[in-house]
Amino acid sequence: MGSLDSEDTSEMPLQIPKEIWLLVDHLFKHACHQEDLFQTPGMQEELEQIIDCLDTNIPETIPGSNHSVAEALLIFLEALPEPVICYELYQRCLDWSYNSRLCRQVIFQLPRCHRSVFRYLMSFLRELLRYSEDNNVSVAMIAALFSSLLLRPPPNLVAKQTQQDRQRAINFLYSFLLAGDEE
Repeated sequence: MGSLDSEDTSEMPLQIPKEIWLLVDHLFKHACHQEDLFQTPGMQEELEQIIDCLDTNIPETIPGSNHSVAEALLIFLEALPEPVICYELYQRCLDWSYNSRLCRQVIFQLPRCHRSVFRYLMSFLRELLRYSEDNNVSVAMIAALFSSLLLRPPPNLVAKQTQQDRQRAINFLYSFLLAGDEE
């Protein structure tokens, strides 16, 4: 899966939107030791440059600070019309969040593109957590932040999401962040 599993970064992994691949690849190469990653907001001007740069082509480098690149990734994930974990599997993820084996089964039910993105992000986040002493990133913070982006309730359920649902979504992600690998 691209640069997270091999040294060869010229091959973009199949079925991953180029924006996600480029942002994650950049963070993987430059930001694993960045203090307070995903906790320090990016700069508006840099965010606009990053978004422009991704809209036009595959850039050689991504402009801006690591914090701005991290925020651009969050914005991109939030803007996806269908979250990485499809709406139709949302309830199943919550229902099965108590069992890591069942959580893995849900991932196999995702369309291939969604599954690839999920695995790619989990590989990156696990790598990031290996350097938590440098970057101040904790499993709890990452699980809370990314579960709200990757595992969003369908529009008709947003208003009904309870604190317990939020916690179950976080628990779902925990099982992947703490695992060696999803396979």
